[in-house]
Amino acid sequence: MMEAEPKAERERRFCPYCDEEIGEVSFPYCGACEVPIFYCPRCRKPVSRDKRLCPHCGAEIKGEKT
Repeated sequence: MMEAEPKAERERRFCPYCDEEIGEVSFPYCGACEVPIFYCPRCRKPVSRDKRLCPHCGAEIKGEKT
């Protein structure tokens, strides 16, 4: 009998300003430092607003707000 594979762990996301884990991705700001969080339009990972390219996927950041 084969053992079931463990469920994939949810992807953890961290604030690009204070490095605290973002508990609820749908919140528009970091709960720890209270800075508004911007998410990459392609990969949906947190990106600091001064970046022109996403450090995670390389997408161009044009200042879209989410």
